[in-house]
Amino acid sequence: MPMRIISFVLSLIMSVSGGAASFFASAIDSVAEIICGIPYTASAVKDELFSEFDADDIGFIDNENGYIRNTLAVFVEPRLGFFERLGIFRNCGGAVIGWCAPAELYIIRTADMSHEEALEKCQRIGETDGVELAMPLYLSKTADQLTPDDPFDYMFEEDAFYPENPVVWDELDPNGRNWWLEAINARQAWDYESYFQPVNIGVLDSGFDPEHPDLEGQITFPNEKRARKNRPSDHGCHVSGIIAAKRNNATGISGICDHAQLICVDWNPDLFQFWFTEIAIYFGFTELVQAGAKVINMSFGIASSVSGGTASLYDRVLKPMATSLTMASLLSKGYDFLVVQSAGNGNSMGIPIDSTNNGHFAAVTEKNIYTGKHKIAKEEILGRILTVSAASDGFSGEFELASYSNVGRYVGIAAPGSMVFSCGYPLINDYDYKSGTSMAAPCVTGVAGLVWSVNPSFTGREVREIIVNSTDRMAKVSEFAEYIYCDEVADYPMLNAKLAVEEAIRRTDSAVGTVSGAVGAEGAATIEFSGIAHTVFSDGSFSFVAHEGDGTAVIRNASGDEIGSFELTVIAGETTDTGIV
Repeated sequence: MPMRIISFVLSLIMSVSGGAASFFASAIDSVAEIICGIPYTASAVKDELFSEFDADDIGFIDNENGYIRNTLAVFVEPRLGFFERLGIFRNCGGAVIGWCAPAELYIIRTADMSHEEALEKCQRIGETDGVELAMPLYLSKTADQLTPDDPFDYMFEEDAFYPENPVVWDELDPNGRNWWLEAINARQAWDYESYFQPVNIGVLDSGFDPEHPDLEGQITFPNEKRARKNRPSDHGCHVSGIIAAKRNNATGISGICDHAQLICVDWNPDLFQFWFTEIAIYFGFTELVQAGAKVINMSFGIASSVSGGTASLYDRVLKPMATSLTMASLLSKGYDFLVVQSAGNGNSMGIPIDSTNNGHFAAVTEKNIYTGKHKIAKEEILGRILTVSAASDGFSGEFELASYSNVGRYVGIAAPGSMVFSCGYPLINDYDYKSGTSMAAPCVTGVAGLVWSVNPSFTGREVREIIVNSTDRMAKVSEFAEYIYCDEVADYPMLNAKLAVEEAIRRTDSAVGTVSGAVGAEGAATIEFSGIAHTVFSDGSFSFVAHEGDGTAVIRNASGDEIGSFELTVIAGETTDTGIV
């Protein structure tokens, strides 16, 4: 009877509070936690537990895997009511110490157990009606090869020390400090900025500097707690700069999607902890999705801890089950997103391996997807994960996979990853060069932000499809890599921001057509049509999409002076070849 009264009162307060949900939900959760030990609402997150673990809590399984000896993770079915959940947790023989309610994930403190005992207990709990999955809290010791900071840094190019030196753009022969932007035709994509709407991009990385001159105002956090836990790092700044560094502030570099708001979570363990739990990634990911992030960048993984060619059974089976279940839970609640994860930089010897061995979201395959009682198809899960390999500049517009980059059938695309110049942490360098799939992933994330900002009604699956299929070049298999552990090695489509944005526009506006041709006048920089200035390639060629209709196209030089014009008719759904104008 008392439980029914409590339930009635809590339900009444929730229904009456209505618009003041955030304040009342927090208050109600506090009361529910004190009385019952778990939150009442379906949106609560409590992750303070991660700061409570220390070295004495760790049990080691092998050289690559460990677990928390006295803690379990339990996913429950979404249909369960408040007191049904409470009953399950009490029957588990432990106390709930944390939760990520949007993912239906709860963390339970138990007595110390061996790994075998923990697995047996999880099996028993998993057989309980209403439980989707129970698993130990697996963790990895954080060492240099496990952090997202890739060990391929370069600081020898002169312009790295003199960023004021003029940059010459040439998309047909990418080179120099901005080669990575040239390689993806970023300028031609920016021509369509009148189409861009606000978009939120999530970044789960190793720490951010909100005061960096090229990132000031671009970085936010899901909540005050995450802001307090943030510890700026060189890696997090570099990744953030690639995605969204300010473009028109005459400082440093230009980010791919600088109109985006970055929502950031520092995934690093607390000070003096030298490991991280897999579950902490799910917590951070969920908070980013809750905060409105549409694309989530994850430039980290576990591949560099793999001694041979294959990660452990836990990394390949059990952990991907939890990952896909977390995704399914959020999708079933109406959230939508695209996860972009780096493919990894080889194993512990730097030898490329299959990208599915990089763990986390990259490890999800059609064989290990688990969605529980959520009515989410496997295709909806795989269609929202995009694994990225790193490409190097092969010069003259040719690209090759970096010799360190992981490969495999689940890699969806390649992007610039070697010698990428971006923001650094001022305690080290304001700007610096880094290489790795950690740099390739945010290139894709930035383009995904551009695509989604053209049409916010796109699904994550549609955004992935547009990016992967909108390309005209390939990153070829490296001639220098040892692919001794890779069964499937292939050329991958090379990221192209221009083509992706144009395809997004076509799917949004059926009344657009395509224009292509070449300019005969020397010094042509742009072609202005219907109020948009389209960038001309260095050989004088051009192509763009425009709304149907007639008009005058004006050819301008780099100073903006008119040097020619021609009449143009754009036909919806067709390509108009102007020839040489």
